[in-house]
Amino acid sequence: MPLNNKVQLIAYPNRIGSTLRDLADFMEGHLGDAIGGLHLLPPFPSNDDGGFSPLTHREIEPTFGSWADVERIAKHHDICLDLVLNHISDESREFVDFVEKGDASQYAPLFVDVDAMGDISQDDLAKIHIRKEKEPFRTVTFGDGSEGRVWCTFSERQIDLDYSGNAAFDMMAGTIRFLAERGVGMLRLDAFGYTTKKIGTSCFLVEPDVWQLLERFRVMAADNGVEILPEVHDHPSYQYAIARRGMWSYAFALPPLLLYSLLDANSHYLKAWLRMCPHNQVTVLDTHDGICIPDVEDILPRYHIEALIKNVSERSADPILRRSAANVHSVGAIYQLTCTFYDALQRNDDAYITARAIQLFTPGIPQVYYVGLLAGDNDTELMEATGEARDINRHFYSMDEAVAALETEVARRQLTLLKLRSTHPAFDGQFELHYSNDSSVSMGWRNGDHTCHLFVDLNFRTATITGSNPDGGEELNFRL
Repeated sequence: MPLNNKVQLIAYPNRIGSTLRDLADFMEGHLGDAIGGLHLLPPFPSNDDGGFSPLTHREIEPTFGSWADVERIAKHHDICLDLVLNHISDESREFVDFVEKGDASQYAPLFVDVDAMGDISQDDLAKIHIRKEKEPFRTVTFGDGSEGRVWCTFSERQIDLDYSGNAAFDMMAGTIRFLAERGVGMLRLDAFGYTTKKIGTSCFLVEPDVWQLLERFRVMAADNGVEILPEVHDHPSYQYAIARRGMWSYAFALPPLLLYSLLDANSHYLKAWLRMCPHNQVTVLDTHDGICIPDVEDILPRYHIEALIKNVSERSADPILRRSAANVHSVGAIYQLTCTFYDALQRNDDAYITARAIQLFTPGIPQVYYVGLLAGDNDTELMEATGEARDINRHFYSMDEAVAALETEVARRQLTLLKLRSTHPAFDGQFELHYSNDSSVSMGWRNGDHTCHLFVDLNFRTATITGSNPDGGEELNFRL
């Protein structure tokens, strides 16, 4: 079933209120036709990483609710769920059985046998794209007392699956069928780049293996009427390669591009990207993972990227942002800015609304993160309590707090934009990027007699919308 060309909300199952029922009530009672879809971050039983260490994809964590709650939302909204295909929880039925029985377990072929891969030298280890300050292996003691090593790209609670054979593919094929039967129309393929493991390589996005894997998942999903959205933060060329292969790509270059454009009042690089970006893409300003820097390499020159990081960290009034903005991962590079997008723009309402307007007019399906919807500030208390830098942008809202945040002026201005994007027929037509000087952006959509145009002045951070009235009345002409 084709996806709705409408705004999607990105939300956890328990951070607007505390249950899926609360989230559904909030969407129905307060967002209405401003939202046409939901990217529901993992609602599955999990023992690590905010839901991304699933014991299974076939159950809903009971404290969140049930599949009936998901199906309720799916009646009126597209549903996107995460398919965590790189790994599974060490408390999963499959891994527990494997640890107990070793190679005699029916699930043994699901897991990477590191010791069977041959000698792994220090040079080999140095090539591996790692996500932690230690080698990506875990030693397991089996039920008979013997030991073996499995692969753990992320935490030791997250056990990587082995895609060199068919066992993991077969398990995921059944999972995709199950999720499709419950109304899921899109699957975000989480961390797919780490599935390709060949000693002597980076074990990350290894070609052609990674494209062969994605094609198998594309076909499995298509057979069940489901679209796929592969998730990767790396050089932007990968997004173009994904889009060329008939899958949805992520416009992860857009958030840092917009930060640069607004903080420097320069639209040159943004417009260059808009001229060539895929149209079968999902656009974001912020997500649960922060604002990633590798996605904009070779789109923004390096000296502008370095200046952007310095600008965001030094000009913020929040000292915690200065500390966490340069989140240095073990690969030895600046990987992401861990802050809310609202804070990255120094909580300037006009700049924030301008950024959101440009996102919504950019080709693709726009997704709006729940903290961004509510123009949330950095949650430094949560970050310090958990020790996870990304939790600065993962606030737990009570229902009353979320409703109150939605009543602020900046949130109401956003809702006006979201409703326009989700309901105006012009957005089902053709994208147009018009000439403008390097301190402005002029862009719009045309669908027969329906038009909707956005003009942005980056110096004054103003956004003006003009166009046809879908109801046939006086033409639209208003400043956001």
